[in-house]
Amino acid sequence: MSLREFVAAIPKVELNLQLTGALQRESLMMIARQNGIPSVRENFEEWATLLDRPDYGRIDEIAREAGSWAMYPEDIALVVYDIGVALSKQNVAYAEIMVSPPDFLGSARMNFDTLMEALNDGRDRALRGWNVDMAWILCIPRDNPRSGDEVARWATSQAARLGNVVGLGLTGPEDAQPIGQFRRAFDVAHKKDVFTVVNAGSNLGPSGLQETLAELNPHRLTDSWGLVDDDALVSQLAENAKPVVVSLNRALRLGLVKKAEDYPLRQLMDSDVQVALSSVMPSLFQSTLIDEYVLAHEACGLEIDDVIRLARRSIELSFMDAERKDALLRRFDFELKTARAQWLRRS
Repeated sequence: MSLREFVAAIPKVELNLQLTGALQRESLMMIARQNGIPSVRENFEEWATLLDRPDYGRIDEIAREAGSWAMYPEDIALVVYDIGVALSKQNVAYAEIMVSPPDFLGSARMNFDTLMEALNDGRDRALRGWNVDMAWILCIPRDNPRSGDEVARWATSQAARLGNVVGLGLTGPEDAQPIGQFRRAFDVAHKKDVFTVVNAGSNLGPSGLQETLAELNPHRLTDSWGLVDDDALVSQLAENAKPVVVSLNRALRLGLVKKAEDYPLRQLMDSDVQVALSSVMPSLFQSTLIDEYVLAHEACGLEIDDVIRLARRSIELSFMDAERKDALLRRFDFELKTARAQWLRRS
């Protein structure tokens, strides 16, 4: 049994999957043609090419453009179902998916209620057909601070709780807007006991992380590049058990590291930071969650027990309710026994 086969054999969770970065190209192109996108986008072929060969300096722009082609509820339901199918092929049992409602509500074709119905239609089909569960983290785009209060209101509503929304997020480049503009939205989430997630460290390094923790105090950080350059910050995250979700392939694609071996994953783990792995934008970064674990083993020096610890901890760090989390942990431990036995017999 290879390491890849071992990782595929154990149940996993995705904690930072970006909806617009996980759209399956075949369905997306079909949706674009059905919605007449090629005839209204003069540079449509350029965008289509960028889906296959992304310019990683424009990754957020490409993701947003691709997402805009899904204009109707049935489009959203289809792409979500496709994501569920893709996750099932990796034995991913549960995914928390970052969704930015303003990206989809720019026209009269959908409102918040119809968007949620469409997301959960795709989710329910994937759950029934492939036993893959998905939950939503509703995100405020940093370059659209005016949407913050509205997204927070949606994310903390009773309808959201009933619609599998588990958190409020903040995404996009940190230098787009001052972090303080989003404090009120996050205060609302905290008061209503809604989980919060912030993408930080992407272009401001430790100072951006420090400001994020001070202003928003999220339950979870994503990306967090530059964290290891600040010993006090590492200690703070370790002492407060503040999870950090990272992607090795993202760092490679964006040029944050020249080679995977340079990623300080081992250093973070040895410092007791609670780390989880994610593929983030699997369609655009052209990688999978399995690839992340394999790379962590092959390039970052993680032993098989470290890989197991990462995978199990990711389940523990999820925003699932206690009953579902316990059930998935029991499934993990059961399937791990078989996988470990096969791993030990691999030679």
